[in-house]
Amino acid sequence: MIRALIVRIMAQVSDEPAQRHQDKTVILYDGECPFCVSYVRFARLRDALGKIELLDARGHPEMVENYAARGFPIDDGMIVDTGEEVYFGGDAVWAINALVGRNPLLRLMSGRAFLRFVYPVLRGGRNLVTRLRGKPPIQPET
Repeated sequence: MIRALIVRIMAQVSDEPAQRHQDKTVILYDGECPFCVSYVRFARLRDALGKIELLDARGHPEMVENYAARGFPIDDGMIVDTGEEVYFGGDAVWAINALVGRNPLLRLMSGRAFLRFVYPVLRGGRNLVTRLRGKPPIQPET
């Protein structure tokens, strides 16, 4: 399963017309969240994957809207888009952990079922910290 995921990510195939980054895996996250920023740095994604684009969702409102319209509201979780498949929330963390699984700490959080259970708690912590820091949600409710 992990090998298939790596093959899909490396293939970088996309027919999605709204997809701007067809030659790279895109990770869209909250750049104002200290946990998100630390996780992305800790995972050392560029070292592990090479062709990857780490994007702060706050600086890409058109992408945020596009993903929200497809059922991936950024305030509910980070997004990993391989061009072929979109991983969201706990599944996005699972995909990242599967790809950089050499790190024993990340391996602890590699179970998909575990992440589906714990990710809402992590997201709640992210939302609380960003609000305490005076930052609004990325995509305010209308």
